[in-house]
Amino acid sequence: MTSEPAAKFSQKTGSYVWVWLPGETDPVVAGQIVDRGESMDFYYGRSYLALDHAISLYEPELPLRSGSITPEPPLRYANALRDAAPDAWGRRVIINRLTGATGQAADNAMQDLGELTFLLHSGSDRTGALDFQDSPMDYQARQSETASLDTLVRAAEMVEQGIPLEPVLADALQHGTAIGGARPKALIADGARKYVAKFSSSGDTYNVVKAEYVAMRLAAIAGLDVAPVTLVRAMDRDVLLIERFDRYKTEGGWARRAMVSGLTLLGLDALMAAQSSYEDLTV
Repeated sequence: MTSEPAAKFSQKTGSYVWVWLPGETDPVVAGQIVDRGESMDFYYGRSYLALDHAISLYEPELPLRSGSITPEPPLRYANALRDAAPDAWGRRVIINRLTGATGQAADNAMQDLGELTFLLHSGSDRTGALDFQDSPMDYQARQSETASLDTLVRAAEMVEQGIPLEPVLADALQHGTAIGGARPKALIADGARKYVAKFSSSGDTYNVVKAEYVAMRLAAIAGLDVAPVTLVRAMDRDVLLIERFDRYKTEGGWARRAMVSGLTLLGLDALMAAQSSYEDLTV
């Protein structure tokens, strides 16, 4: 794979936001993000506002109204939209796919690519009920063919090692680039269920995957409402499968549940995460 300069991919100034309304299996265009430098403002589309069943993407930040909606400082764009963006792991995969950069060059690309590039190059089966597209008329899902867990584990290890992925491996990881977190992960489907597959990391000093499985099972036994989990093996490593709560199967196909993160509920920037806790959500 040849390396491409990050600047080649940093020319976007806007993106259309599509949403799956409750119970629907196909998305509609909800509005547009426009990059104005200091902030990325959001506008609901007139066609969306005219829908009888239109809903706010998140009422505290994006009330259902016409005109520009500018995020409150220090946010650069609405947290409810940022929740659907790739996080640290997904951005590493996208940088590997687009530029082949490693080491310091990959760190530089993280800054140079631009937020809209990450939104528009991440997988469409992202967290929640949103997606980002170049077009307001023609929805094109960015997704890959189903890959085996062995293939996904191998591809994730190559990204961690800074090895540029061959197209088939890059495609395998593309599907899961828009889910949150810094640890290696991917998305898989199995019949009527969809899962987040979480892998071990090269920097682990203990079996983090198995520890998370134990913690989730204990939480369920204690009566907490947590997602079902399964521990499996791939490439002689533990893999944690977490059933997705933001997807459900209908007669017409897959529907999506809208969601926001704890940071969004608290109105905090991602850099302020260390100043908050799960306890704050219960107050």
